[in-house]
Amino acid sequence: MKIREGFVLRRIPGMNLVMPAGENIRTFDRAVMLNDTCAFIFEKLQAGETEEAIAKAMTEKYDVELSRAVEDVRDTFELFLEAGLAEESRA
Repeated sequence: MKIREGFVLRRIPGMNLVMPAGENIRTFDRAVMLNDTCAFIFEKLQAGETEEAIAKAMTEKYDVELSRAVEDVRDTFELFLEAGLAEESRA
C-alpha cells in the first residue's frame, strides 16, 4: 500500500486535510479531512513505512496493543483506498 502521487497533508489548527496537488487537482475535486490517528498513518505510509512498522509506531505513540494497532492500520488503509488516496504497492 502506498499513497498515490499528488496528495499532500496540510495540518491546520484543529484540522488535518489531505489536498490534491499537481495533476490531481483536475481529477480530485475535494479535500479529505483526517483525524489525528489517520493523519499519523497517512504520514507514515507516505514516508514508505510498512504496515508492520506503522502498527508498531502506533503502539508507541498511542499506547495501544499491537493487535489493535494492526487492525486500525488495515481499516485506515481500506478507507484511503476507497477515498482514492492510496493504491496497492507493486512488489
